[in-house]
Amino acid sequence: MTDLSNRKPFCTIVDNKNIVVVVFGNELNELSDNAMDAGDPFWYIMGTDAWFELQEIGGQPLLAACTYDKTYFHCPVDEQAIALLQEESGVLVLFPQVPLNAADIKQTSDLEEMREWISHEIGEDKMDGLIYCFYTAEDKKKYHGDN
Repeated sequence: MTDLSNRKPFCTIVDNKNIVVVVFGNELNELSDNAMDAGDPFWYIMGTDAWFELQEIGGQPLLAACTYDKTYFHCPVDEQAIALLQEESGVLVLFPQVPLNAADIKQTSDLEEMREWISHEIGEDKMDGLIYCFYTAEDKKKYHGDN
């Protein structure tokens, strides 16, 4: 099995409209028990349990995976992704067990097509996916108060 532990999470855009974050390690494993089945291709994590938000560190915008008391990781995010995040409320997070670059991810028009690509081209045993909420500063204040 390929060692992916030194690969950093990254953010990419699929079909010019969907934000995808790829995570190679076990950074979010402790949250997996909170996943809920929506009957859609991917399960999801309630925004009350965990979410993504924009943070700025050293003048660089970063996408951060957070809970109330922990930031799990940061990954760089570009201007196109920032603009999309202001319109979107979710982030698809992929957990591959194989090396995967942004260029490797099939450009699909919807989540069902993405699930089929994973199932047929990658293998469901080699990649999982979960949908997380994305919160703007206003959303975070609305749903989580001043914390």
